Amino acid sequence: MNKIPEYPESVVFSKDIKNSVEPLLLNLKDGISELTFYSLLIHAKKYDYRLTKTKAGAVILLRKKNNVNFFVPLNNMPPTDEIEMLRKDGYSAVLVGESIMKAFLLQQPEMAPSFSTDRDNADYVYLKTELAELKGKALHKKKNHVNSFIKNYAPKVELLTEQNVRDASEILERWQKNHLDIQSDYETAKAALSLIGEAPFFGVVVYVGTEPAGFALGETLSDGVTFCTHFEKGIETYKGIYQYLNQILAVKLDEKIQFINREQDLGDEGLRQSKMTYRPYKFIEKYAQN
Repeated sequence: MNKIPEYPESVVFSKDIKNSVEPLLLNLKDGISELTFYSLLIHAKKYDYRLTKTKAGAVILLRKKNNVNFFVPLNNMPPTDEIEMLRKDGYSAVLVGESIMKAFLLQQPEMAPSFSTDRDNADYVYLKTELAELKGKALHKKKNHVNSFIKNYAPKVELLTEQNVRDASEILERWQKNHLDIQSDYETAKAALSLIGEAPFFGVVVYVGTEPAGFALGETLSDGVTFCTHFEKGIETYKGIYQYLNQILAVKLDEKIQFINREQDLGDEGLRQSKMTYRPYKFIEKYAQN
């Protein structure tokens, strides 16, 4: 087990650090989709994740995106002098949960103008029953897509396991070949599939006849009543596959699940419109340093 070193030393985010960092992640109160151990692990290479702690005891995740450095507080925000030190080293805070933000501003209210909500990274949270049942006028078109998919393709659904993960991988590879022109989450989805049987992921694989047509996977968050959908991949020649994946995953979830976190839109206007059509119940706000 690797211990978390003091800044400016750091350690690569890996399985070796699990026992040191997972208790902190499980203790987070806000339900941020990125901040579970395995979600961070599958993104570790993409964002060059490293762990460190400050002299004041703040455990922070160092993150690089588009060659810009950020830090994410995992237990509390560093005090002002340490934030200034990190700032001088090129780091600014992102993905700050509301509870950590409130606790920090109670101690340092003068810092409030230095932070703002990050709409592009806000998580969309839905009622599971609404996504499973698709009742009402607002979701009528979604329901029609699902009904047409069932009528046209008579899909078969299996839970995602080590026995059929190859089928999910086949879907992912086919999906990637059709999306080579965009910056995609192919590598992180591939990493997630490699952890089926080890990570606490739950998912489904949809078949049309014997052909793998789509898969979805995610995990239950630490509150025990919210499921976070990390990936949905489908073969788009099967019209309605994504509406069906969304609905059937909700149907298959454990009855204790009340909410589904479908992550953020990252400022993509098309994705934002799509997520809004499913009528989010609430948003998980995240704060970033200005």
